[in-house]
Amino acid sequence: MLFRTDDVPPAERFERFREVALKGQIPITVDSGQPDDFRATWGSARLGEVSVTSIACCAPFRFRRTPKLIRESDPEAYRLVLNIRGNNGVTQHRRHAGLEPGDLALYETSSPWEGWRGSGSTPIEWVMVTFPRRLLPIPPRTVSPLLGRRMTGQDGISALIGTMLHGLIDNVHQYRPADRLRLSQILLDLLTALLHRQLENTDSESAESSRRTLLLRIRSFIQNNLDDPALSPRMIAAAHHISTRQLHRLFEGQDMTVAAWIRDRRLEHARQDLIDPAQRSRPIRPIAARWGFSDAALFSRSFAAAHGVSPRDYRRRHQTDRTEA
Repeated sequence: MLFRTDDVPPAERFERFREVALKGQIPITVDSGQPDDFRATWGSARLGEVSVTSIACCAPFRFRRTPKLIRESDPEAYRLVLNIRGNNGVTQHRRHAGLEPGDLALYETSSPWEGWRGSGSTPIEWVMVTFPRRLLPIPPRTVSPLLGRRMTGQDGISALIGTMLHGLIDNVHQYRPADRLRLSQILLDLLTALLHRQLENTDSESAESSRRTLLLRIRSFIQNNLDDPALSPRMIAAAHHISTRQLHRLFEGQDMTVAAWIRDRRLEHARQDLIDPAQRSRPIRPIAARWGFSDAALFSRSFAAAHGVSPRDYRRRHQTDRTEA
């Protein structure tokens, strides 16, 4: 629990809430037309590199993330919002998402946003999931059209995410560190599936939509076959009945080439295994092999190039940080 107004004198409640919001993981400014009636609880839990925050209030307020705050602190992250009770809205990139109970919205910390929570005396409650952009296996350019848009909570995948977040908030203290890492990956996998669905739904019937849909399918194929050492552009192209030249052309304009994206995804999964407490005694070579690195030396060089330290030193550093914490 980060903050509870019942622990603060009534005259100081909203000001303390404002301080917590401004000093939080993603600093924002907040203002309320009813500061004297303000009551709230604010709790947060870590699931590896993913944070889950639950907030409940009984008075409306407005919030902003300004260019100045972004310059001062930007973790280059995404934030997913699940609206539980009441109504609220978020605007980013000139898109406004008006959220009803059960609805979701995604936005990113590197661009300004603003919005409102609640109206009148109706209680409001929401959950926020914040995670580094690099953990999402979809390029930022592909995700961009979905930022600031409402995602209905009636969809099967979004409803599943909502159910999972409810369970996480209610039972977070029961999870061990290894459980939390696994749950964070499950949550990210579900979010990835939801965004793929949203992208397919927003595409119109055109050559561009067909290209994007094919690219999404190829990325899913890669994700599901990272453990295969034979995974290569040629194998991927053959599985999708296109030429390797067409495959490389699909990745033009993306953040990475197809080979670089395969390597990046493999390294990210291996990195997560290295910091998983349940795999603390597992040798590095089997972890590398699990994600398609048949050459241990190549894995070490690639990992060091991506993270600045060897896999062994990265694991040791993380274990030391966890012990000190």
